[in-house]
Amino acid sequence: MFNKILVAIDLSAASRQVFDQALTLAKATGVNLILLHVLSEEEEGAPIMSSYFTYSLDRCIHLDPQIMRQANMVYEKEWELFKQKGLELLRFYTSRAIAAGVQAEFSQITGEPSTTICDFAESCDADIAIVGRRGHSSLQELLLGSVSNYVVHHAPCSVLLVQTPAIERASSGKELETTKVYA
Repeated sequence: MFNKILVAIDLSAASRQVFDQALTLAKATGVNLILLHVLSEEEEGAPIMSSYFTYSLDRCIHLDPQIMRQANMVYEKEWELFKQKGLELLRFYTSRAIAAGVQAEFSQITGEPSTTICDFAESCDADIAIVGRRGHSSLQELLLGSVSNYVVHHAPCSVLLVQTPAIERASSGKELETTKVYA
């Protein structure tokens, strides 16, 4: 059966459902949880300015080097705060798992989420990876890609997808289709 469950979380509200599903499975099977947060500039809540952006601005607008240094300092401070939020969330979920009688550990890695999750699953010898699925439209997935879709097709282990609740998808801008039935 399972010995290690990899749980990929981010700073979104959907991560709570991902963690809850993983904890339920771990308690039922008596296995360990390995929580993973991948730090990425694309993640919701991540600092916006990247080195590419500052390089592009510098070349196009010829900003004063001092302004660029100050902008980089602000970005670095925001990135540190972002990292700390990730660590706080990982510690919170780890302590919840331990309080529930499940052994748990965590890692936070900077990288591209799709490939990093798959690489980490292989390196920690995970038996199953649990990831959230946001429910992007087909066009969004085509244009933006999907972390969960990539993980399903490239992970070295089984993958459990946790669907984001419909209410969250609606609040994130995705329209819900409803049908009224009249008697």
